[in-house]
Amino acid sequence: MANEDMADIALVGDIGGTNSRFGLVEPGSTEVRDIEALKNDRFASLERVAQAYLASRGLRRLSATAIAIAGPVAGEVLSLTNRDWTFTRASLQKAVNADALHVLNDFEGLALSLPHLKPDELAQIGGETPTKPGVKIVLGPGTGLGMATLAPLPNGGWMALAGELGHVTLPVVTQAEYDWREAMSLPGVLFESEDAVTGPGLLRMYQAAAKMAGVPPALKTPEAVLQAAVKGTDEIALRTLEQFVTWLGRLAGDAAMIMQAYGGVYLAGGIAPSIVGFLLNSPFRATFQEKGRLAHFMRPIPVYVITAPYPALTGCAAALLS
Repeated sequence: MANEDMADIALVGDIGGTNSRFGLVEPGSTEVRDIEALKNDRFASLERVAQAYLASRGLRRLSATAIAIAGPVAGEVLSLTNRDWTFTRASLQKAVNADALHVLNDFEGLALSLPHLKPDELAQIGGETPTKPGVKIVLGPGTGLGMATLAPLPNGGWMALAGELGHVTLPVVTQAEYDWREAMSLPGVLFESEDAVTGPGLLRMYQAAAKMAGVPPALKTPEAVLQAAVKGTDEIALRTLEQFVTWLGRLAGDAAMIMQAYGGVYLAGGIAPSIVGFLLNSPFRATFQEKGRLAHFMRPIPVYVITAPYPALTGCAAALLS
């Protein structure tokens, strides 16, 4: 497509620390087309990378733009958590020449995508299919540990509520878990859940486990730990991933209990889709619903892994409909 010098098309974007993903949507639609991921290292700012995407498609004016960023979205001046990009709502709107602008937290965007995901974009891990609209939550480990809630509105539609799961206390239960957390902790520094249940946290867990076992850590990246654990080629990596999904299951179960998320719990981020088979055969589900006298409330709650490649773009498109 080219030379679309018109205002009847909208830009959606999912901006992370490493990549910026963009797509286009028609008015009234959540179907995203012309998706492209651009490396942030090639650009000096969010405004520049957005302009580069639009220029490659001959777009000079937009009806609206909805952008999800990995960072807080309160106020006029906004910054990415894991990228030294700072912008204002006004500077971004001017840069893309849009009639309207929406800026969302990345997990808020993921939450808004949930009602629009297709069955083949989800992998279910236990529970039952909800028979009526109910509160949904989406969470997931990546570079950090994000979360958001999606609540049904009385007259139809949904409301997304951003949350912070990564900064709660890690749910340690057994003595072995306590010892593991202690091996990862620094004196006087609060240990948060995302210090373990993230990509960097997985590597930190593995290194601590190797130290406790009295052997040098053979693996150097989170990806290497994941691959060795799934293939069963490294015993310490396997034990690490089993504990990782146990803590993930406990955190997901705590969040589901707090929010009464009978509409389902959705796992997003870069890690969960790559270990669906492992999750199905791990302690994850048992730990998720292990809630003592109230375990029977947890058993029907389904857990889904989002396997769609760009769900936050769908969520941004949904935000434009509201």
